[in-house]
Amino acid sequence: MGNCFSYKYYDIKKDKNNKVIYEGSFKKKKKHGYGIEYKNQKKKYDNQWTNNNKFGCRTLFDNNENICYTSEFLDNKKDGIGTEKHNNYILYESQWTNNNKNGYGKLYYNDSDKVFFAGTFIKNKKNGLGEMFYDNGDVKINGTWKNDLLVNGIEFWENGNSKYQGCFKNDKYFGNSTIYYDTGIIYYTGHLLEGYKHGYGIIYDNSSNILYEGEWKNNMKNGYGVLYENNKVIYNGTFKNDLKSGKGQLYTNHIYYKGSFINDLKDGYGTLFNDNELSYIGMFKMNNKHGKGKLYKNNYLIYEGDFYNNSNEGHGIMYYKNSNNILYDGQWSNDMRYGFGILYYPSQIILYKGDWINNMAHNYGEEYDKKGLIIYKGEWKYNKKISD
Repeated sequence: MGNCFSYKYYDIKKDKNNKVIYEGSFKKKKKHGYGIEYKNQKKKYDNQWTNNNKFGCRTLFDNNENICYTSEFLDNKKDGIGTEKHNNYILYESQWTNNNKNGYGKLYYNDSDKVFFAGTFIKNKKNGLGEMFYDNGDVKINGTWKNDLLVNGIEFWENGNSKYQGCFKNDKYFGNSTIYYDTGIIYYTGHLLEGYKHGYGIIYDNSSNILYEGEWKNNMKNGYGVLYENNKVIYNGTFKNDLKSGKGQLYTNHIYYKGSFINDLKDGYGTLFNDNELSYIGMFKMNNKHGKGKLYKNNYLIYEGDFYNNSNEGHGIMYYKNSNNILYDGQWSNDMRYGFGILYYPSQIILYKGDWINNMAHNYGEEYDKKGLIIYKGEWKYNKKISD
């Protein structure tokens, strides 16, 4: 603890305003031995001096005359084992060198007797191995610090299970690391940047099943990735800001889709299968068949043409079941023949040519027999001929 000088005699030194700034021992007009230093008439230092310098075992006081530091001094600087206080609570205790925290030491929570950090210091900064604690005394982080910043280690939940293991940068998760649920099961393993998932990584549910593996940016799925459900792939393709966007393949129940996505919805050109059979090829918009497309059943083309919100709308051709023969070629509205169109026999001879409304001949139209001979031409009203 150094040398402690015994009390000899008092002398008093005052400033120009006649206020006491020192009382204690002098030697050759220099503070030497035991003495008390004042600032603004309040005790600032109370202990030993040598040649005007604080020396040996000493006590410093704050503006309220509360002890703020007790320790050894060398050349008027904190040096040796010491304790720093605030409001009579310990802030730091252990080794000092040249007025700096150096070596092993402990930091405490403000106005508390609970340790916040215990580890190695160099020039007032945490450097080397150390532990950070919750206010209940349990370890929060066990790691390595450099220039007061945590660079790697293990972080724990308050229940003692691992929370994070890996590197830190600017006190945030960084690099290839692992994050855990509070149960201790892995939640994420992969790359992190600024505390966010960024780069390649995998997330798991709390039963250790993979939910997603692929690329991340700013904590959101961005780039190529694979989604899982019950250990089965339900989507593989590209993402943008956590949503399926771009080219991808979607597997849901008995349906398989391969094509374009926008904002998690089928949008653009794609191919749809139902129970492994081709169902549709063409354009989608917001999950609906929309634009040019072809509809299939039992691997046969049953309709090709225009779609609007999943319905035949515009010009389109419908085919006979399990056949390449045209049933109808013309206009549609809401899945029904509407406008001008031609109806064919299976032999591809015209059966009816004319106008339609709600799947019925309406307005002007011509009817033909199976030999192609005209039977009737004129006006129709809801499938009924209107004779002159």
